[in-house]
Amino acid sequence: MLMPIENKILNPAPLAYRRFSGHVTMDELTTSSLALHADPGFKPGTHTVVDMLDVTDFDIGFDQMRDFATLTRNRHRDRGKQVHIFIVCSSEQGRWLAEMFRALADLEPGLASIEILHGFPEVLALLDMPPDTIKLFPEDCQTESHLLNRLSS
Repeated sequence: MLMPIENKILNPAPLAYRRFSGHVTMDELTTSSLALHADPGFKPGTHTVVDMLDVTDFDIGFDQMRDFATLTRNRHRDRGKQVHIFIVCSSEQGRWLAEMFRALADLEPGLASIEILHGFPEVLALLDMPPDTIKLFPEDCQTESHLLNRLSS
């Protein structure tokens, strides 16, 4: 059974991949974030791709997200390197959650910039990675046809 949030460091690229699926709660978001930041492969300056294409619902309130956005901003500031967080979502629920996170994270200056995108072709184009690095992503994220199959299922 898949966990609601899975983290993977895409070594040797300075990139983390996080896949959210199903019904996501604040406890799961907090636990997975702590695990990611504790991972020795998550070095300062590691960018993050958050795959929310499989999110069906979430149980995260405004106050909880505000606190989480502040914590995220502070963690990246303490690490001392600029990072980009790319959130990939297509559902109304996923987009609403991503927009709330970005708006709250942007309330104060920080070292994390957040982009919300519709699919992996956009992410891969923005990251401008060599083919060997693209192969580090799960197979269904690597091509547009796989992405379209995931969205239609």
